[in-house]
Amino acid sequence: MKGKKRRAAWILALVLICLAAVPVQPSGAASAFTQLRSEVVELNDQLTLVKSINYNSSHKDNEVEHYFEYTPGGSVLPLVSYGENIKGAVSATRIFAGEAENGVTVAGLANGDFFVMATGVSLGPVIRDGLVRTSGYSESVIAFKADGSALIGDPSLNVRLSFPEQNIHFGKTNFNKSVSLNSGICVYTADFGETNAATLDTFNVVVRVEEGSARPGDTMKGVVESSAESTARTDLPEDCFVISIASETAYKTTLELLQGLEPGMPVELYFGAGEDYLDAQHALGFEKWLVQDSAVCSGLDSVTSAPRTAFGVKADGTCLLYTVDGRQSGYSAGLTYQELAQRLQELGCVQAVNLDGGASTQLFAVYPGFEKEMQINRDSDAKYLRSCANYICFANFNEKTGVPARLHPYPFDEYILAGTSLPMYVKATDSGWFPCEVPEDVTYSCDGLGTVEENVYTAGSAAGTSIVTAAGGGVSGSMRVYIVADPDSITTYVDGKSTGVLKAGNNKSYQLSAKSVWRGQELRSDANCYAWSVEGDIGTIDENGVFTAEGEHGQTGTITVTAGKTKQVIAVTLHQTLPAEDLQNWILEIVQKVNE
Repeated sequence: MKGKKRRAAWILALVLICLAAVPVQPSGAASAFTQLRSEVVELNDQLTLVKSINYNSSHKDNEVEHYFEYTPGGSVLPLVSYGENIKGAVSATRIFAGEAENGVTVAGLANGDFFVMATGVSLGPVIRDGLVRTSGYSESVIAFKADGSALIGDPSLNVRLSFPEQNIHFGKTNFNKSVSLNSGICVYTADFGETNAATLDTFNVVVRVEEGSARPGDTMKGVVESSAESTARTDLPEDCFVISIASETAYKTTLELLQGLEPGMPVELYFGAGEDYLDAQHALGFEKWLVQDSAVCSGLDSVTSAPRTAFGVKADGTCLLYTVDGRQSGYSAGLTYQELAQRLQELGCVQAVNLDGGASTQLFAVYPGFEKEMQINRDSDAKYLRSCANYICFANFNEKTGVPARLHPYPFDEYILAGTSLPMYVKATDSGWFPCEVPEDVTYSCDGLGTVEENVYTAGSAAGTSIVTAAGGGVSGSMRVYIVADPDSITTYVDGKSTGVLKAGNNKSYQLSAKSVWRGQELRSDANCYAWSVEGDIGTIDENGVFTAEGEHGQTGTITVTAGKTKQVIAVTLHQTLPAEDLQNWILEIVQKVNE
């Protein structure tokens, strides 16, 4: 017996030693999110819009997130868009219009990099259509290749200004950034704007470009055309670049070099980049890493909640352009950087970075069949929607045919109370997901959870997900309707005001109504979804919620409204009111008695 115990002890000790030798993998922290509602709409074959409402147990408030899920490899491509120039922030609606003027159809976008509020110039680099448009104060970028695939990292972008005859080179030259006393040399092209927007005296050298471009790995070669002091903004001619430096710069030797340049002298501007980024078609900077190699980055703020915008890439190359609303108690609290990183990790991102947030956070999309974009999120500043330096867009380069290929019933993904009627309408898109004419012979049908008459869907009494289908012209499409039989709570209204108490005048009528909430969200409902009943000698109520008070002064009772198994009670007290004529006679009688 002792031998068996010794063997058991020895085996246990060996197991413990072995376990100690194995590195313990920390278990992932439990998600603070509980999903309350989710809506998904396919914008095209490669781009899906997701709206998710989650309860955040850490904040004891909801989080409303919207994001695009994008699959590279087709005719829908990501691009970086800004206004007419690098300088100056523009609105999202202007981005849609500007791209349309260039023949580009944007299906959706969200705001991009951080920027200088005073100038609208982004902090990071920007590449557009394969050309460097501005260098960066922060170097890492989100880059998009020709097939739409994303690469996140440091492109080793180095804009180098060279004077071959003097054998002088300036690496990390400021390119299309604002000139200041401490900036040293700044080089400008017409991409920056009509002028260099200088706010101080500068010395400027105009270089006529003879060959080359701003493509990563290429060199613009030119000759000095002119140079001069300027007490105002200096024009930026096409086919030229302009070298600017503050007249009172601390870099006196550099200023003297520029002042010594003569017309005809050669100047070169080289756009160096790492090999992986030489073929980048579009790129923009970001503020910080959130997730690297599937792990949440250390040192992220876990205190300050705010609206956020982020970009992530999954292991299979799928991209997420993510936003979460914030600073709106009762609607969406926002996330800390730590929570944002954890959320993107939960969504499958192996790499993720933070973009501009706060009042900049915004996401727009064009729903299938529509011509006009809509703001999908709710911005945190109630006064205005901020214009931004640049945006990440998803553009549809498919071919337009004008022949209906699919139908899109609306409204999609509705959450309604059992018994509610839902008017529907339909849009159509062609094979390229562009809007086109709706066939004339569209009919609607649904499963056993509801009925359809013409274009009105009416939910039955059972809870569940109902599928409504529209068909016509040889094409079809469907939408989901989520039916809730038992809401979590009911709010009552008397003559449009929320209340649970009614002091009713005798023989007076009151319009009662109700709204239902399920998982923190208001359900769409009709008056006939609710049953009304009265207890006590206080009056009557009809099926439309019209209560007529009848009874003695001081009489009390209740009105109960019911939806499924959920009830809400209004406490009622009657008080007697005198008609105006009786009140006048009563006052006269009192006056007469006083006079007597």
